[in-house]
Amino acid sequence: MARRPSGKRSVAGDGSFSVHGKAANGEGSLYPRRDGRWTATFRDGSGKLRTVSAKTREAVLAKRAAALEEVVNQTPSRFDRSVTVGVLAQWWLANVAAGQVRPSSLAKYADRVARVRAGLGEVRVRELRPEQVQVWLAGLQRDGLAARTVKDTRLTLRQVLAVAVGYGLVSGNVTDAVKPPKSQPAATRALTPDEARRLIGAASGDRLGAAVALLFVQGWRVSEVLGLAWADVDLDARVAVVRRAAVYVDGVGTVLGDPKTVGAHGVHHLAPGVVALLRARREAQRVEREAAEVWEEHVYDGERVELVFTTLTGGVLNRQKVTKVLARAAVAAGIDPRGLGTHVGRRTVVTTLYAEEGIDLADIARHVGHASSATTAGYVRRLGERPMITLQAAARHLDVIPDLEPSAAKPAKPRKPASRKA
Repeated sequence: MARRPSGKRSVAGDGSFSVHGKAANGEGSLYPRRDGRWTATFRDGSGKLRTVSAKTREAVLAKRAAALEEVVNQTPSRFDRSVTVGVLAQWWLANVAAGQVRPSSLAKYADRVARVRAGLGEVRVRELRPEQVQVWLAGLQRDGLAARTVKDTRLTLRQVLAVAVGYGLVSGNVTDAVKPPKSQPAATRALTPDEARRLIGAASGDRLGAAVALLFVQGWRVSEVLGLAWADVDLDARVAVVRRAAVYVDGVGTVLGDPKTVGAHGVHHLAPGVVALLRARREAQRVEREAAEVWEEHVYDGERVELVFTTLTGGVLNRQKVTKVLARAAVAAGIDPRGLGTHVGRRTVVTTLYAEEGIDLADIARHVGHASSATTAGYVRRLGERPMITLQAAARHLDVIPDLEPSAAKPAKPRKPASRKA
């Protein structure tokens, strides 16, 4: 019997799977199935995920290449004054958005483009009027879409029509005359330093306790936490480098990709309590590797990656696993678990730095990797006059949440995963 080829998709004993490596935008993923056939995914001109399969890797690659060529041929390479909104929107998605956003975000743009094509697709770009756009947006709201979703859809239409302006098809962007719907800002939550301390302590005995600490002490995004590899960490020097992220792609699963912003890259100084939990995590993972029948391997940008936080068989974790740990720890710590998502940790760090430490928003933005201090300001619950303090003072926030007691950082005893059938 021929050896089953190893590919990008790995299935864990608990039924979860991960896809390793990185393909170019629009190419999708490639992986072998349990029955020996190969499957490849790609996105069509509307952004919808499609799949093709074949007996061999070479055959499925050829099949996907032909399908992608057909997608390109369906999209015009040049426009005239008769081009419709639908054709232009499809072209923009395949040729502009696909090269600018991460695969995990492209599905959102595809949904918006689908709404544009359904409501305005047959209208010629040069004949589109502001009142038509206004009526269309009002119809989306009447159909039950949230105001924020309608607002984002209008923004995507504006980006599509900006191409028409840039290429000289029209003289102006009609969406500039259309007011977006009013939307209430989403309710946000941030813990106090005392609540954060109790939460971290309650989670410290969990195998993902160090992940919780990175969220609520360092202020990392959960995607950056789950993309962290041991090669990125120097526990003796108490520093870590963000190089990649674990992101969810519709129809594929959680994969390794680029961090959300360029500002996320760089050296991060770790609090002593975080270092202690990472040491406990390393020891716990050693035990998990010995207990697992098969330990999944990961490759990113051509390099082998040993992730810090994995499933019990080494697979890429999805963020829901961390959310469940947060909920359990909150209950144990006497904290209301409602609305306690992974991003609460980031808001907690920003609010603590600003309200408790008095650090300037621009410095906090650089510390947590925001592209703009305006984004950071949106994280803070109460904005007021604060003194200017140098970026070096940002390190003081690491002492706001004291080190955990050594006894709190014991590695959890791993559960032995269910054996896999041949």
